[in-house]
Amino acid sequence: MKILFVCTGNICRSPMAEVIFANLCEKNGRTDIIVKGAGTSAQEYEVMTPEARDALIHCGEKVGPKPRPSTRWRSDMLKQFDHIVCMTRRHTQIIDARGGNKNVYTLDSVAGCGDIFDPWCYPLETYIEVCKQLQTALTILYNKIIKE
Repeated sequence: MKILFVCTGNICRSPMAEVIFANLCEKNGRTDIIVKGAGTSAQEYEVMTPEARDALIHCGEKVGPKPRPSTRWRSDMLKQFDHIVCMTRRHTQIIDARGGNKNVYTLDSVAGCGDIFDPWCYPLETYIEVCKQLQTALTILYNKIIKE
């Protein structure tokens, strides 16, 4: 199974979601699940913000030593991923306008968490709040699409 998390710049929310979900998979022995991230307006080859990385560490997530470069969302990803999970309704609208399909949905539609706030340019405390929200919502997502 392949899962893509989508936000705007692919430097805050979707990289945090990618790390958290990959850690959930690893903790549960699921090495068969590929987790990636992309941004609807991402600049290629930027890296996760230091605040996003620090928030993940603060929240107890295992973070690798090398930051993964950002990736811009492309329409060919619709066929490459089984699940395309967006951080907001606006992201699904953007993807739908570019040929989206039934495998594109918001994290909120599964976890009931509302749109995930973009912490970019906010203090570390905001990133930590977003990280905690993602941890809760992604655990629900994992239980619904992986365990069921």
